[in-house]
Amino acid sequence: MIHVSCDEVEADALKWAREVGFTWPTVLYPDLERAGLSRYDAWPGEVRLVDSEGKVLSKDLNEAFATISGVR
Repeated sequence: MIHVSCDEVEADALKWAREVGFTWPTVLYPDLERAGLSRYDAWPGEVRLVDSEGKVLSKDLNEAFATISGVR
C-alpha cells in the first residue's frame, strides 16, 4: 500500500500519517508523477490495487482488501 498525501510539505504529511497510524509509504501529491504513480489515474483518497506487472486489479476499497486477504 502506498499512501498519496494531499500535503505538499513532507513534515506535514508524516505528522498526519503518524497521528492516524498509517504505517505504509507516503508519497506527496506533487511527487506522484516522479514516483511513477500517475499512470493509475487515482487521486488522494482513492484506492488502486495493482499487481506486480502494474495491472490495476481493483478500484474499489472493499474489493481490494477482499482480494488481498485471499492472497496466500
